[in-house]
Amino acid sequence: MIIDSHAHVFPRFGTDSGDQTARTQLQFIQHHVQFHVQGWRRRRDGKRAEVSPLTPQGDGFSDMPDAALRVGSFGQLECTLDGEEYYLQWYPCSFRDMQAPVELTIAYMDYVGVDKAVLQHDHVYGSLNEFYRECMNSYPGRFLPLAQIRGWEGDRPEQMARLEHAIEVLGLKGLYFEIESFAVTEFVDHLDDAKFEPLWETVRRLQIPVFWYLYTSARDRFGSYLEQVVRLDRWAKAHPEIPCVYTHGLETVVLRPRAERFDIPPEVISCLKNPNVHLEVMLHLMAPDTEYPFLWAQQMLNELYDALGPEKLLWGSDMPAAERGVTYRQSMDYVRRHAKFMSEADKSLFFGGNVERVFGGV
Repeated sequence: MIIDSHAHVFPRFGTDSGDQTARTQLQFIQHHVQFHVQGWRRRRDGKRAEVSPLTPQGDGFSDMPDAALRVGSFGQLECTLDGEEYYLQWYPCSFRDMQAPVELTIAYMDYVGVDKAVLQHDHVYGSLNEFYRECMNSYPGRFLPLAQIRGWEGDRPEQMARLEHAIEVLGLKGLYFEIESFAVTEFVDHLDDAKFEPLWETVRRLQIPVFWYLYTSARDRFGSYLEQVVRLDRWAKAHPEIPCVYTHGLETVVLRPRAERFDIPPEVISCLKNPNVHLEVMLHLMAPDTEYPFLWAQQMLNELYDALGPEKLLWGSDMPAAERGVTYRQSMDYVRRHAKFMSEADKSLFFGGNVERVFGGV
């Protein structure tokens, strides 16, 4: 069985969904893409802007400039600053309608032979608990949808009740928790704060995994990210009974100085060595200036394999966003066909077996 640990389905960007308004979604999107690796370009000449037009004055929502962020078409976001029009090629150029209906994801999965996919659930895509339930019911056995709560309010009873409803009533399979949501309250809270212990007790009782997204899009990008890694390390040691996945790994490729970007920080290895922590490997999107089959990524994966063993690593594609850099099949094949250091048994774990174990069997 091949299981993609990172896929998406969602309504059109910039629309209301669940309890989240279109305006709030655009705020999450603006915060998320202000320093995006693809880079912003001037509309009038297509030249890459030297400085992001969305550069904030601080790290929270209130610090973002009023840049009139808009959802365009053909994979593009648009904004206006000081009379200048800019765009970001966030999704593939083929992404005309800026939505990912479930039928599109199923078509991709069937085409390349993916049996199941974990639906990750960032606020940039909307509030989709009910939407995910419908997708799961429409295609039984194909999806492992993750629940979303308002993470910055994760200590409140209504958010724990929301999680319980998503798991016990809607049938979702885990919790997606992105640290970037703390931007709503200016990052006054942290994932390992004592105030969130009732939430983690709820997770433990529900016997579900947590999928962590540690990126914050802060001005001190690498320092802030590394702080989250250290905090996750502490959290994992304090909650050894809760399986979790460190997603999007490794963002350090994007955040570190160019000469160091392919080095793995020791703090990351320390965090990943916790028995309950697993790494989603999504290296094919981390360095768009490099070419398939990404020899640097295979070298990093080899280092992770040697340090952690084959039981800790999961494949994730980030479809349909992945196709701005590679095809869906290539997101698999740079490992499946080119990582010669992995045995077929190891690859079986990497492409599905480890995800099955994280979810307690699927």
